Amino acid sequence: MDRQLLSKILAIMKSRLLEGKSYGNLKVGALLALGHQLEAIFYYLGHELGTFLKVDPISGVSNIPDALIKAISEYHIGEVMITDSSGEIIQLRLKEHSSIKDLVNQGITSKGNFCSFEAGLLSGLVEKLLAGVTNLSNVHCFAQEINCSLQSGQDFCEFIIVFQNE
Repeated sequence: MDRQLLSKILAIMKSRLLEGKSYGNLKVGALLALGHQLEAIFYYLGHELGTFLKVDPISGVSNIPDALIKAISEYHIGEVMITDSSGEIIQLRLKEHSSIKDLVNQGITSKGNFCSFEAGLLSGLVEKLLAGVTNLSNVHCFAQEINCSLQSGQDFCEFIIVFQNE
């Protein structure tokens, strides 16, 4: 456990409460302070949520980027920009998502990837989109955060989603 980080997060939450502001997302603070043991749980929860969301069916792998952009916008997951897409991967940048939006520009940093919930959510969404495509209904996807804004200082996190080619 990172006790210094936990103290810093609690101090920010306390000052926000005193100012009458939202104190942010407690899950985020817990994940930062407690470390990697929670990442798998948050990835799983995100994945399950992604497969639970209602999305419009697509006709093929080439339609995944547009459908993913639409779902992310519809469910207010964040602001997305697809940076690469092929029959095997999608790489994207995600801004203003729930895991980091309250922490950006607060002086809080992370040494490792932090947004495992969103990685799981993205993999679940892509699996859901592929569920209606012939020969791809049982494809399993994996998503990983490859660049976190809490590490880089950028205003976005970057993810790669890998899925089986036809």
